[in-house]
Amino acid sequence: MNVNKSLEKKNNIKEPIYHVATDVYKEARIIRNKYTKLASLEINTQSKWSLFAGNSPETINLDTPIATGKDHGIYPLYVSTSERSYFKLTTDHGEAILSETQLPMAGGYNFRDLGGIQSSNGKHIKWGKIFRTDDLYNLTPEDLQYLSSIPINYVIDFRYKDECSSAPDRFPNGLKKCYSLSIKPGNLLSLRKQEGVTKEDIIEKMMELYRIMVSTPDCIAIFKEFFKIMERGENPLIFHCSAGKDRTGVAASLLLFSLDIPYKTIMEDYMSSNEYLDDKYLPLFEENPINKYLYTVRPEFLESAIFEINKKYGCVQSYLQDVLDVKIDKMKEIYLF
Repeated sequence: MNVNKSLEKKNNIKEPIYHVATDVYKEARIIRNKYTKLASLEINTQSKWSLFAGNSPETINLDTPIATGKDHGIYPLYVSTSERSYFKLTTDHGEAILSETQLPMAGGYNFRDLGGIQSSNGKHIKWGKIFRTDDLYNLTPEDLQYLSSIPINYVIDFRYKDECSSAPDRFPNGLKKCYSLSIKPGNLLSLRKQEGVTKEDIIEKMMELYRIMVSTPDCIAIFKEFFKIMERGENPLIFHCSAGKDRTGVAASLLLFSLDIPYKTIMEDYMSSNEYLDDKYLPLFEENPINKYLYTVRPEFLESAIFEINKKYGCVQSYLQDVLDVKIDKMKEIYLF
């Protein structure tokens, strides 16, 4: 095997969750270390491959590969740690545009690019356009520099005013606008302090919250505005709440439905918050096992929202188009390739 700059295999990297599609997208992924921001390629293919890099999907330098090879393994990539890179992988049987799904935020956990997810017709969500995350309060200067290199132009904050006051967002340089689209989470956290609360109580309250998020006039107005922003092409864009799992999870799921992403993939994206957030909330789980039902996601939470949509509006596509006024064709034109 020949790999530029004598790349050596590294097998001691904690592997993050990532989205897979088909063909070449199943065979490779980019990994970034959360703290050092060093990049690696993990690849599993028997064919020859070449990897090219650039600072945007449109400016990848196809003249000279940064790495070539044939073997499987994890290989370090000598690209900037202060700027985000995008890659084109070519093999004997296909090619793919890649970047890391989980962004290397030392001060963030559930921070990911929706790029690379495959739609039902075989297209993919564009990399570097749509990011979902938990709060931005603990981002480090290095994190913010990394985000500025993308650059992040817009932020949508689903948190309520009290949450914003206690943990104000930290923004990268160059941000054009932050939209406050507040969805009040209710009094769920007070359940932690109530005696005799069971996991069944919490699960039912969470399911009720999800039904509320897709059916009440205030929440419908919020998601209508969310899609108006998306349809204006105001990106690269981050949308987030406190944990990036419930309000952000519903927004992400509706967004993915609008782009014709298969339901199985939508549920996988939704459920992956549990693994991304495990380190963040582990102390709370150890403090009281009941907290796990407040600070994780479960399939029945999202399913309860979808059931409510189907019951009231017929189906998700009708809900998107007739209730939220989503321009489906425009969304696909902007965000799929």
